[in-house]
Amino acid sequence: MKNNRLMKNLGKATVAAALLATGVSPVLAATENKTEVKSNKTAAESPSKKTSSPESLKASSSSEASKSSSSAASSSSKKSTKKAAKKSAKKSTKKAAKKSAKKSTKKAAKKSAKKSTKKAAKKSTKKATKKVAKKATKKSTKKATKKSTKKATKKVAKKATKKSTKNTKKAAKTTKKSTKKAAKNTKKAAKTTKKSTKEAAKNTKKAAKTAKKSTKKAAKKASAKSTSASSTSSAK
Repeated sequence: MKNNRLMKNLGKATVAAALLATGVSPVLAATENKTEVKSNKTAAESPSKKTSSPESLKASSSSEASKSSSSAASSSSKKSTKKAAKKSAKKSTKKAAKKSAKKSTKKAAKKSAKKSTKKAAKKSTKKATKKVAKKATKKSTKKATKKSTKKATKKVAKKATKKSTKNTKKAAKTTKKSTKKAAKNTKKAAKTTKKSTKEAAKNTKKAAKTAKKSTKKAAKKASAKSTSASSTSSAK
């Protein structure tokens, strides 16, 4: 009988758990069961009022036993339902907490990974950009310096060559002018020398003629003097 009661209680607990799973309150189900038992009791008491035979006493005793059994079953069912509800709630809470923790961990890990990746990518991009910019600047500066130096050297060389050519041309012109002037002076000097030589020759000729004339005059005078002296001597 005890085993039957346990089986009955276990069955009721299973029913209560099933009711809880489907969303029906086990307390409401127990109340409905109690109302049904009370109704059965009233129905059992009705014939006992009409007759007072041993059968009515038996029925009354059976009703009391049924009432006691129902009360025990209700108490057991309530206890089992409470236990099952507590266990189910604990399990659900644990499962929900585990699921929430897993979700939160996953979300946090995802967020952290995203943040780390973003930070790393930003840092890498910044570093790469800086490196490329530095390299490009260095290359551009080197190229610009080389081009500028080449241009400046070419310009200076061109300017120097132009100036040198100009100076050479000027010097050649000056030399030509000097040579022309020297030639003119030489020609003039030669002309002057020729004139001087001619004049000198003329003067020499004139002087020779004068000298000859003087010599002739002197000779004539000397001859006359000699003749005079001879005549004087003869007269004596």
